[in-house]
Amino acid sequence: MSAIENVRVRFAPSPTGYLHIGGVRTAIFNCLFARRHGGEFLLRIEDTDVERSTQEAVDQIIDSLRWIGLDWDREPVFQSKRLEIYQEHLERLLKEGQAYRCYCPAEELEAKRQKAIAAKVTYKYDRTCRKRDPDEDPAGRPFVVRFKTPEIYPDHYNDLIMGSIPIDEEKLDDWILARTDKTPTYNFSVVVDDATMEISHVIRGNDHKDNTPKQILLYQALEYPVPSFAHMPLTHGPDGSKLSKRREQEYRKLGISVSVQEYRKMGYLPHALLNYLARLGWSHGDQEIFTRSELEQKFDLDAVGKSAGILDPSKLKWVNAHYIKETGDSEIAELLVPYLAELGIEAAADPPGHLQNIVSTLKPRAETLVEMAEKAVFYFKAPDSYDPKSRKKWWKPGAEVVLEKIRGMAESLDFNDESTVETAFRKLADEAAGGKLGKVAQPIRLALTGTTVSPSLFEVISILGSEEVIRRLDRALAELSGNPA
Repeated sequence: MSAIENVRVRFAPSPTGYLHIGGVRTAIFNCLFARRHGGEFLLRIEDTDVERSTQEAVDQIIDSLRWIGLDWDREPVFQSKRLEIYQEHLERLLKEGQAYRCYCPAEELEAKRQKAIAAKVTYKYDRTCRKRDPDEDPAGRPFVVRFKTPEIYPDHYNDLIMGSIPIDEEKLDDWILARTDKTPTYNFSVVVDDATMEISHVIRGNDHKDNTPKQILLYQALEYPVPSFAHMPLTHGPDGSKLSKRREQEYRKLGISVSVQEYRKMGYLPHALLNYLARLGWSHGDQEIFTRSELEQKFDLDAVGKSAGILDPSKLKWVNAHYIKETGDSEIAELLVPYLAELGIEAAADPPGHLQNIVSTLKPRAETLVEMAEKAVFYFKAPDSYDPKSRKKWWKPGAEVVLEKIRGMAESLDFNDESTVETAFRKLADEAAGGKLGKVAQPIRLALTGTTVSPSLFEVISILGSEEVIRRLDRALAELSGNPA
């Protein structure tokens, strides 16, 4: 797709809860599209639902977007501060005869709805009040304002992702613009907002595609330019079904969530999540990893697929692991501190460079920061127990001889020097295990870490230092002698 001039798009979440992972994917697509075409990306908070909207939710939306690295242009727009604008447009439609007041009692409309359901037909407002002379409106009775849907309208509209979408006559009626308390409905306020904010492209989930015909007719009634529409396929769970809050605990066990904020808690890097979500449903050849600059240069709507984006926990962790490896040790160390704090470890007070050294040993195998923090625990806390299977395999009679030899070495060698440690171990393996390093390394690894799975033993010993190595070896020897400390 060639460059488009005067692009202005928006992301418009409702502050009634956490920011949905599908919502932030929509925000990413909007932002990248704007940057690709040198346009603007705006943020609008749709907070007219006073009972459900909260400041906490607004703060959470802004924090989540900033965490993942999205930057919007201009100040955020709040619908709650635009009520006069909606009222002006409402009065204009009434004055021009393109809207009318409907006084039909709610119970009467509900009865008609139930009758339609019983007859298995689509309920549509029967336009009772459309036929009323406005001069005969009953005074003092509550009313809603309805849009006077034109008798003639297009049979389809064009979508930049989905192609030609037919307009279903059965889904069009004289819909409500404003409620009895004068608050605007979604389809009314969103058109007024997008028109007055001069939005050029409306990029949103395809669950909105049935709203679009109503909105197009309203744009035309208000004589505003109709923006281009692009309806993205939704984000689904690993099994292909729609994401559901009720399955959140199930999702978390897989390493995903419905909430954006949970990804930070689960130890994902923001640029990894951004990369993964940008790639979810969009492609650029076989490329999987993109810098931010590459995404802004290459993203466009013509490469967005028509099928739902399926969250793949394994793929997400693979992308995150890539970014962990590519990020500097000092940056990862700084990010790791709060995750260690959750495990009761105050790593921020450690000597300079200590945590960075630990990080360098864990980066090759860690998929998330939570996993890295859990694997780092043994560096800070000596094991108080030993893996039973490893103990049975590696602490056979005679293992204490190996531990004692290493303990003796610890008193004379510089264990802060990794190469010195490796040389000494290989010499010991030649003398005591026929050159088989594993028969020496694994009993020691078990003594120092509590398991036989860890980074390079030489790295571990170098980071722990002679004093701590001796302390842990003494604890293991006492365990082997049957007299644990």
